[in-house]
Amino acid sequence: MGFSVEKSGLLTTIQDKGRTGYRNIGMPVSGPMDSTAFRLANLIVGNRETEAALEVTMQGPVLHFTSNTELALCGADLNPSINNERVYNNKPLLIKKGDVLRFGLAEKGMRVYIAFKGGIKIEKQLGSSSTYLPAGIGGYKGRALKAGDKIDLNSQGHSDRKISWSASPSFFTYFQKREVRILKSKQWNWFTKEAQSSFLSRDFTIQSESDRMGYRLNGPTLMTKEKRELSTEGIVKGSIQVPANGLPIILMADSQPTGGYPKIANVITADLPVIAQLKPLEKIRFKEVTIQEAYQALVDKEEDFKLIKSGIRLKNRE
Repeated sequence: MGFSVEKSGLLTTIQDKGRTGYRNIGMPVSGPMDSTAFRLANLIVGNRETEAALEVTMQGPVLHFTSNTELALCGADLNPSINNERVYNNKPLLIKKGDVLRFGLAEKGMRVYIAFKGGIKIEKQLGSSSTYLPAGIGGYKGRALKAGDKIDLNSQGHSDRKISWSASPSFFTYFQKREVRILKSKQWNWFTKEAQSSFLSRDFTIQSESDRMGYRLNGPTLMTKEKRELSTEGIVKGSIQVPANGLPIILMADSQPTGGYPKIANVITADLPVIAQLKPLEKIRFKEVTIQEAYQALVDKEEDFKLIKSGIRLKNRE
């Protein structure tokens, strides 16, 4: 018992923390594009932070529940409603058998995560429930959800307690950010002084062809000083590759483990959720930071999560 899909939305997939340990055979990690919203949604319903949840992109699905449950929505504001009554992100929502969850258009952000108390009952492949669409593995039959799918949940039922709390919206200030922090990559000096200056001082626009594999950018053309061959080498989420046309690509959750294009920079881990919530045609700008600053940004984020965990534990005891 769980829910059935009446409408699929634009792209709704099951994602957990990701598939680690298989990059040596060409398998991407996958997992959530916005790890911050994903983790918080799970924490709100009392799950482990890594539990499988739904990642909804831009246009949400219509879900009909066949059992009582509890869920949380975190990330983009897609105007959600239960039985046509507006509900809000960042708090536990009690669901009764027969309830219908719907979404409107995205007002703020690109992706919302739906976590269910107890998690989604789904088989793991290569140690993960994450959907990797190009290979057709993970999640529900290796694909995005579509109308008619029936998804089971690990636990049903909920108490009839009244819930009056929600996580502070200040945790999602990154939705307003348009400046993304980067570290220079080891091929930084391959690029001309003009390219380096433009990269750090000019705006770039998200192209509509962007997806879970990579965000393609329009903006100043970033040229190298000379044509050079680069041996294929390992790459990570957040690497910014620059192909021959000079237009950068930010590699994301489903990116390949290796690549042969020169890399001008890497987005710091703490700012990857900023990229994940940007829509096509929105603009960003890059700012260089030190390794120490990048590390501190990650430490600060984890400290915020510690405070949130403590607060949620207290609320769930009430």
